[in-house]
Amino acid sequence: MVRAGELSIDTATREVRLGERLIELSVREFDLLHFLTLNADQVLPRQRILDEVWGYNFFGDENNVEVYIRYLRQKLGDLQHQRIQTVRGVGYRLRTDVATVAEA
Repeated sequence: MVRAGELSIDTATREVRLGERLIELSVREFDLLHFLTLNADQVLPRQRILDEVWGYNFFGDENNVEVYIRYLRQKLGDLQHQRIQTVRGVGYRLRTDVATVAEA
């Protein structure tokens, strides 16, 4: 089990929860979120994310990271980009100090 604030990831079952809410993720989304969570509160350059999540032999570009970050933000309800923060010109940081807004 890996935790970052209210986010918890069960690596054995590949279940992701934000508070009590279960989040359904694709394999790549899960791998990306797991990597961000293991490195929570650290700024991770896009190239390092590509290397670690997509693999060193991947021949795509950094746009893949941006696309999957957008998918994660949508699924986590992070539309204001507060949980997964963009660090301009560098990469991304998963913040652990962001509280989940209760759903109405």
